[in-house]
Amino acid sequence: APHVTFGAKFQGCGLPEGLRYSRDFVTEDEERELVDVMAEGAWQNNLKSRAQQFFGLVYYLTTHNVTELQPGDEYLQVGRPLEELPSWLLPRVLDTGVFDSAEEINQVAANEYLGSTGISAHVEDPTSFGANLGTLSLLEPVELTLTPVDVPHVGQSGIDHENWIKVLLEPRSLFVLQGESRYRYRHGIRKSKVIPLPDGRSRRRADDYRRISLTFRELLESRRKLHAGSSELGLLISQERTRPGPLGLFLEEASLR
Repeated sequence: APHVTFGAKFQGCGLPEGLRYSRDFVTEDEERELVDVMAEGAWQNNLKSRAQQFFGLVYYLTTHNVTELQPGDEYLQVGRPLEELPSWLLPRVLDTGVFDSAEEINQVAANEYLGSTGISAHVEDPTSFGANLGTLSLLEPVELTLTPVDVPHVGQSGIDHENWIKVLLEPRSLFVLQGESRYRYRHGIRKSKVIPLPDGRSRRRADDYRRISLTFRELLESRRKLHAGSSELGLLISQERTRPGPLGLFLEEASLR
């Protein structure tokens, strides 16, 4: 089980259904191999908060018209080949039983977080992404915050309402969201500068902090697609916001995992 902290006013009953956690999903040598693979590609800096690479299909949820992130033309939808990932990685993910088949994983999204950057609380858009999400953390730990979708992330006064769960994502761990945890909880990474560790120590997210995550997911045909010529020229997405979306959930304009 993961190391978990429950907010003082958390109203749930333990961890939500569908949340799975595998510590040491990859070894330190395999972690170095994955980091080397990332170094062979170009990090895209369309977002202020983090850099990205895409294996398989290219897609990132945003309401802005940016064809580089939501390409509709087939030749623009192709990122780095999935075959450029180590040959052992996808079979190992499939062995967890999270995904029904290799075809279900048509995107692996790599994100690079530096310093105390985070990602706003969100539910992955159910019209864009499938029911199963898995994230592999590399290099550094981070706390991921889960908040029930029917309460705000923070109180209206700006004071934390403490109705949350914080899950420590350790380096080399695999974190899975399905069912209740996928659809009834928002997940995000706060811009906290200090991460408490199980042994009583802490990790400060300073200039030397660098975390890479790999998110495994299925992109659906119903996702938004933009065609060449529809981009808002010169746009740099500088923040991540939420908006009302399908199924009565709040969806992130700029997704995870």
